[in-house]
Amino acid sequence: MKRALPWLLFLGVFALYAWTAYPTVAPRDSADLAAAALTATPAHPPGYPLYALLGKAWITIIPWGDPAYRLNLLSAAAGAGCSAVVFLLLCRSCGLWPALAAALALAFSAPLWKFSLLCEMYSLHGLFLALLLLLAPRSGEPADEGRAAGSAFLLGLALVNHQAFILAIPGLLVLWWGKGRAQLIKKCLPIFLLGLSPYLFLWISLGSLSRAWAVLTRQEYGTWSLSAGMSRPMSLGLGASLLGHFFGEVWRRTSPVIVGLAILGCAEMWRQSRRRAAGLALILIGTGPAFFLAARFDLSGWVARTVLESALVLPALVVCVCAGFGLAWVQRRKSPVVFALAAAAAAGGSLWQNGAQASHRDDFSAYDYVKDLRRSLPPGSTAAAGGDTAIYASRYLDLAHPDGRARRLVHYQDASSGPRPDYVLGLSLQNLERLGLGQESLYPAGLVQSTAPGRSSDDVWEFSILRRGPALRAEESYARDILLSYAFAHYLSGTLREARRDPGGQRDFLAAAALDPEDYQIEYNRPP
Repeated sequence: MKRALPWLLFLGVFALYAWTAYPTVAPRDSADLAAAALTATPAHPPGYPLYALLGKAWITIIPWGDPAYRLNLLSAAAGAGCSAVVFLLLCRSCGLWPALAAALALAFSAPLWKFSLLCEMYSLHGLFLALLLLLAPRSGEPADEGRAAGSAFLLGLALVNHQAFILAIPGLLVLWWGKGRAQLIKKCLPIFLLGLSPYLFLWISLGSLSRAWAVLTRQEYGTWSLSAGMSRPMSLGLGASLLGHFFGEVWRRTSPVIVGLAILGCAEMWRQSRRRAAGLALILIGTGPAFFLAARFDLSGWVARTVLESALVLPALVVCVCAGFGLAWVQRRKSPVVFALAAAAAAGGSLWQNGAQASHRDDFSAYDYVKDLRRSLPPGSTAAAGGDTAIYASRYLDLAHPDGRARRLVHYQDASSGPRPDYVLGLSLQNLERLGLGQESLYPAGLVQSTAPGRSSDDVWEFSILRRGPALRAEESYARDILLSYAFAHYLSGTLREARRDPGGQRDFLAAAALDPEDYQIEYNRPP
């Protein structure tokens, strides 16, 4: 029975994730990863070649249903595998029941749960770290060449999956360091390079080493910046804000019980093995506070806070591993009743805190948004677009669910050198001016703006099909990205109408404010 428990845990968590997964693409980058897997081509920088190849193989093996949902199941399998591997890891040092409670707490934590429901590489990110921790030697164990070779190969794949994994390497080296192991690490270097080999896919697919290097190094984003548009110069106040946000998010997105047990577990690990405690501490610091500080995001905007959510997957994993050691201490030192209460609070508290907003099984927000865009764009038209969800999800639907109406969306930067587009969408007034389009040359047409007079935007809005499911009603962070798209379209429509002295613009301003009060609250105060 004990041997079957990891598989039962995997199947149970996978079933939960599959039940709560998005039915199709999610907002933001999800559709781009889905399109990359469908076509076996690189995604946005750094290309994510491992995900593109693995996703292509996965949807080939599972040929039924919406391709994006099948890829969501790949994320669910990786997330469930991550929990099962953490269970195996903790069973070795903490015992069965502490391991099970901590693994369930990880499965129910908001970061892993959220990113196991959509087409992204972050649940794989967690699975790679869990596997590398499982393969790392414990104190007193002899050097194992097989485990070292496997770790080297997995580390290479992990870096291809997500470059931020480099921040976990110092802690992993500490876990492996010991007498005679330096030579072993050097011997595994060729196997590590083999793990990096999927990067050759960028060169082969793009047909140019210089283009592949530009994608790999993220030159579009400033290379060393997570997002140059949201980064600010570092200051004492910004650093304190980022650190406070990180620790507050760990508290909110696991549970207070897990954090308390993790602190207790750190002390217990330090007593048992200082090398293991130091290694896990370095992984936590590198993937958590160091990453947040390196991002240098201004957290006053909710978009920046949303982007950083994915960076909590690895820290949440380390915190739950430490909590397993804390539960083992409680089991040894306290009565069975106290331990049972602590274990139930660890797993149940995480479920209670995060379960209410975890389900996205009826979240069609990105799909509905692009369907509304299609309604706004006539057959054969060309639109200059901004916004990841619009561009990526439109491409995905054209691949997976074509309607034969030959619309074309181009990024606004690519449209600047060509003929004037028929429509624009998601572009600020500044970017519209760069395209040579002033307020006097644009007309509101619902989610898009036309360069020629046509239907009124009121007529277009009547045909909106956006389904207001629980995620949208609760303004969950990714769903809010869709609400922002509608709010911005209303705001721009109001601006264009106001320029023409059309009193109907006030309705658009109020609609924008109602959809996204944080960004458009000032519009409530516009004079009648």
